[in-house]
Amino acid sequence: MPQNNRKPHIVCRRCKTRFSGIYCPYCGAENGVVRSVRGRGGLLAGLLRFLLSVVALSLILAIAFAILDYVASASGDGRGAARAILDSARYAIPQSVLDVYATIKVQYLDGWVASVSEFFRVLFS
Repeated sequence: MPQNNRKPHIVCRRCKTRFSGIYCPYCGAENGVVRSVRGRGGLLAGLLRFLLSVVALSLILAIAFAILDYVASASGDGRGAARAILDSARYAIPQSVLDVYATIKVQYLDGWVASVSEFFRVLFS
């Protein structure tokens, strides 16, 4: 009597697709079983991770804005691409934040940028 060598078919519980193998070719469920994806930790860990991501993104954007500001100032002419991008960004940022940035720039960044540029000027001359 001949034996049946065919693989057994599984019906996916998520999308009802009939398949053979480990993963559903339509929705990707393993063995046709829907498994919930759970993150590590609970609600507090997820909230902390989100807040740290927002802070990191804000820091990256602030650094990029400062670099763009100095590049636009160094170019001299008011028609450069950096100046156009900077002017567009200034319309999106509230004036109170721009005032805080201007204060920080005068108190800290201008002196630091001058010392770094002097260091590189001495280094490469």
